[in-house]
Amino acid sequence: MKILFKLSLVILLFISSELHGQYFFFGRNKVQYEDFDWKILRTEHFNIYYYGEMETVAKVGAAYAEEIYSELAEKLNHVVIRKIPLIFYNTSIHFQQTNVTPGFIPEGVGGFFEFLKGRVVIPSTGSLSDFRHVIRHELVHVFMTNKVFRVLRDHRQPTDMLPPLWFVEGFAEYLSTEVDAQAEMVMRDAVINNYFVGLKDIFKIYGSFLMYKEGQSFLEFVEENYGIEKIPLMIENFWMYKNFNDVIEHTLGKSINEIDDEWSYYLKRKYFPLLSDKVPQEIGAKKLTDWGFNFSPVFYQTKDSSFIFFSANRDGYSSLYKLSLDKNYNPVDEPELVLRGEKTDEFESFHLFQSSIDISKNRILTFVTKSGATDVIHFLDVNSYQLIKSFQKDYLISISSPKFSDDGNKIVFQAVDQKGFSDIYYYDLSIDTLVRLTNDYYDDRDPCFGISNKFIFSSDRTSGRFSGKYNLFSVGLDDKEIKYVTLVNANCSNPILSNDKTKLLFTSDVDGVRNIWMQKITDEKFENKIYQISNFFTSAFDPRFINDSIIVFSGFQNFSFHLYRKNLNLNKIDSSKVLTFESQKPKGRWIASSIDFQSEFQTLKYEKEYALDYAQSVVATDPVFGTRGGAIMTLSDLLGDDQYFILLYNTAEVQSDFLKSFNVAITRINLSKRVNFGYGIFHFNGRRYDIRESNEYFFEKSFGGTFLLSYPLTKFERIEVATTIADTDREIVEGISERKAFLLSNSISMVHDNSLWSTSGPVDGSRWLVLLGYTTDIKFSNVNYFSVIADYRYYLRLGLRTALATRIGFFYNEGKDARRYFMGGSWDLRGWPRWSIRGEKMWLTSLEFRFPLIDQLNIKFPFLDLGFWGFRAATFFDAGSAWDKEYKTTYGSVGFGFRFNIFGILVLRYDIGKKIENDFKQFQPGLFYQFFFGWDF
Repeated sequence: MKILFKLSLVILLFISSELHGQYFFFGRNKVQYEDFDWKILRTEHFNIYYYGEMETVAKVGAAYAEEIYSELAEKLNHVVIRKIPLIFYNTSIHFQQTNVTPGFIPEGVGGFFEFLKGRVVIPSTGSLSDFRHVIRHELVHVFMTNKVFRVLRDHRQPTDMLPPLWFVEGFAEYLSTEVDAQAEMVMRDAVINNYFVGLKDIFKIYGSFLMYKEGQSFLEFVEENYGIEKIPLMIENFWMYKNFNDVIEHTLGKSINEIDDEWSYYLKRKYFPLLSDKVPQEIGAKKLTDWGFNFSPVFYQTKDSSFIFFSANRDGYSSLYKLSLDKNYNPVDEPELVLRGEKTDEFESFHLFQSSIDISKNRILTFVTKSGATDVIHFLDVNSYQLIKSFQKDYLISISSPKFSDDGNKIVFQAVDQKGFSDIYYYDLSIDTLVRLTNDYYDDRDPCFGISNKFIFSSDRTSGRFSGKYNLFSVGLDDKEIKYVTLVNANCSNPILSNDKTKLLFTSDVDGVRNIWMQKITDEKFENKIYQISNFFTSAFDPRFINDSIIVFSGFQNFSFHLYRKNLNLNKIDSSKVLTFESQKPKGRWIASSIDFQSEFQTLKYEKEYALDYAQSVVATDPVFGTRGGAIMTLSDLLGDDQYFILLYNTAEVQSDFLKSFNVAITRINLSKRVNFGYGIFHFNGRRYDIRESNEYFFEKSFGGTFLLSYPLTKFERIEVATTIADTDREIVEGISERKAFLLSNSISMVHDNSLWSTSGPVDGSRWLVLLGYTTDIKFSNVNYFSVIADYRYYLRLGLRTALATRIGFFYNEGKDARRYFMGGSWDLRGWPRWSIRGEKMWLTSLEFRFPLIDQLNIKFPFLDLGFWGFRAATFFDAGSAWDKEYKTTYGSVGFGFRFNIFGILVLRYDIGKKIENDFKQFQPGLFYQFFFGWDF
């Protein structure tokens, strides 16, 4: 919403001073829940911005950043001479409120580098290892872009170019992490399941997570087969060619086809041998789902039925589902929707990749969603599907993985607090008591109830030889003593006890793949052995017991997540799949490096630092109006909270009019609080053309100011208030007729938007707006009218990619010199000339059936391959009318059209149909054809 808020205010100032036009903006809201008290840590190479209680994490991040700077400077033979701004947030939830970028930040984004001002923005997730990885990843972007700029400048080339995105992100991953289980999981799956693409076709996976990992894999291949020195050499040679594939060919000395073949062969040799002793999940287990991304299964059984509850994204929304099972635990039917997410503030987001769910014996399902400023734990009665309780604390920002006790009256969960610490909490529902079990900067996660008033959890607090690895630990409720449960050189996660308390199930990447493992429990003591239960070549997550011999879990295969059922077969465990570890556990704990407060940095309170964002000028000449020119500039503070827009242009037609023909608009927009506001002043002078009045030009002078306020109630709804005051002098007929007015315009509106979009427009949800306005001439009484606008749009999902869209709009102005609305053209009443139907009152309705037409179109030239995606089509019916005093006629049209999205930025539209003429009595003789651009309503 904030980008729309800025756009609406800028348009408001840059066009007419008389308000209540028909164009307004929908869109969801980026709500600023927090009032951040920013501070600055100044180190040798960085200005680090942090806030609140996250000083400890900021100090650790400062130490990481300085260490990484030295490493990258040596590896890339390059230094960044300016101080690099690092902006830290304590959680992903706070990170999503940043104004450094105007758009929404999807879940799963771990940070970003903003190229315009070189700002790096990173949230802490509670894991210092992840924090360090993301800092390194983003600093690689800083160094690479800085070095590319220097290389291009030194060779006198334009400096506004970068390598392709797959190289930019792959290079950052290559230098920021060792070969990890996640990268291997994705690449193994892509190669074995045959959806890996080479460099020639990498545009097919543009912007995807697979693209990141393929870029990383390619550079690992280059290092191993051509030498590590070839990788920075690609950047040094970037100036030589326009096509980056030519740079690769020049650097490696082979054609891109040969390099692609070698890379493909390298990956097949690496991964195909795994099939000799590892199996796909569909063969090693029974697949229970066949569509979407499915996570966190929990089993529940009544006297007559068995079910699996799970979270998933199966239709564009993250939601809760129920899968009914027969007596053999096979699916009976398609999963049933239990609770829809992402359409209301109460269930704003389900955190599918981060949080698991649980169910108690008394039929209560617990799960976590984002709601407002923080996460909330919900408790749902699975019989009535009614919420019976919710748990939320202001200081617990991010919550995940709640688990029930045996009696169903207590839960244990992981949460990240205001310091950015990820710790374990215990909550007693019956007496509403919360106990914090751990409190430090180690990443404690995935807790469950253990034995004898203890809890089991995964943590990176492992010390000794395996320092920093995620092992399993136990902690007592009474003494808070933490003890090792496992001690292996691997990462262990998702622990869960069997009902009889004799087995502990969890996942671990002991052999480089995240598989399911088990630890036996005898006399309430954990054995010093773990047993491998699964042997998949891609990862398994969130195992849960159905009974003592059958489990259910979520698994990754073929670039999707599905639910699987597996028999444990404990009597057939291969002895080679048993890992014994030392009974003597290491003492002490590892300490994170940190900047010394006294000697290595300064801490200061943040004061706004403004810099230019954008500046553009233009000069135009035409035979009628002569030469004229102008410029637009924007500047903002470093955090993006306070922004200024400046427009300056001149419309003089003769030299003597030059000074009085300056047009100026200056706007300030503040996004730092929950209430967004903006104000500005303007002065416009010159020939004007108002499509609402006539097709003739007129001369007008106007100056004044405006104020706009927007209060987001939730992510989906907001209230907007606007006031404009303007002194206008309009020459309607040159030298004969004029209209002077001192206009005051006020409006208030309510906006709702929870729509889900496809490539050309919304396909689900709804959008509506109601606006009331009043405009009056407070000096000359030449203008006095009120305005009412109501616009309702509903999208009925008929299939995954098909929808029936309905729009009903009513626009009403009444009073002296009331402004006209207009319609006609591709955006509203199709077939009729653009903006040709005008009136002080107007209604419009549209009905449209939207469906996919062509999923992919490839065109092969002898010298180039092109691919196009997302061709959609629609059939439509439009009707409406506009009038001043007396209703005259009704207009309409029917037809079909094609939609094509270009790079996610622009939608091209081509409509064919028939106008309905003569007050809906006949169709036009032929067909109309309209080509334009714009998203579907």
